[in-house]
Amino acid sequence: MLALLTLLTRPLWAAGERLPVWQVRSEHAQVTLLGSIHMAYPEIYPLREDLESAFAAADTLVVEVDISGENGQEIQQLLMQRGLLPEGETLQQQLSAQTWAALQHYLRSRALPLEAFERMRPGLVVTLLSSMRIAELGMHADQGIDRHFLDLARGEKTIVELETAEQQIELLLGFAQPDLLVAQTLLQLDEIDLYMRPIYEAWRAGNAQQLSRLLLEDERQRHPEFKAVFEALFDQRNRAMALQIQEFLQGSGHYFVVVGAGHLVGSEGIVALLQRKGYTAHQW
Repeated sequence: MLALLTLLTRPLWAAGERLPVWQVRSEHAQVTLLGSIHMAYPEIYPLREDLESAFAAADTLVVEVDISGENGQEIQQLLMQRGLLPEGETLQQQLSAQTWAALQHYLRSRALPLEAFERMRPGLVVTLLSSMRIAELGMHADQGIDRHFLDLARGEKTIVELETAEQQIELLLGFAQPDLLVAQTLLQLDEIDLYMRPIYEAWRAGNAQQLSRLLLEDERQRHPEFKAVFEALFDQRNRAMALQIQEFLQGSGHYFVVVGAGHLVGSEGIVALLQRKGYTAHQW
């Protein structure tokens, strides 16, 4: 689902273009914050040289969760194992009549069998449907920017996770309002062709204000009923991640932090939270 918020369709940046990258310094530490695209086309590579150089200069790579190699396989297995409802419970019981009807309509439109999803928890359903839809567009997780830097860092740099796989799985599978989660995801899947290009252009231009508007503000204004979804997927997690990044800045070292672009922008994004703590964030 989160990958739907950061899509990519063209590979190259023009010379001098900005990036969704911020640098924050303290007396003994330096943090480079990169807004990531979790699933992307292979044509985005090679990345810009200044971006690769900033990574090379860092001591530590920081990601939301280490999804590379065996870690990624274990996360997928764990998600599938925990993503099934207890015996006797069905997906329909978890959803309102309106959302259940919308889900049935979507599955029919994609020629997907309803019975394959009937025993799944809502969080697993939205994860699978989002991944399938993104794959149809030609984007893949193994081409994501976080995966790219994880592969480079393996055996060469310290890798630190801001969250755990358990936390992310629990967030999806244990979401307090699963009907809202499914309803919002279905709406995004239906509108993906409308907002993909504007979001990509804003990301490519490093336009933080536009990214914030497209990813967060417009959606909150258009669909206030999804407020709880945004608070859980963004605001609460942003505060927790910003606290950890602040700890890096209070210590020493050079950190290269890669998180979803939607976590960096906006009034409750990580950049703004660090600024309110007195740090100066310089965007490239």
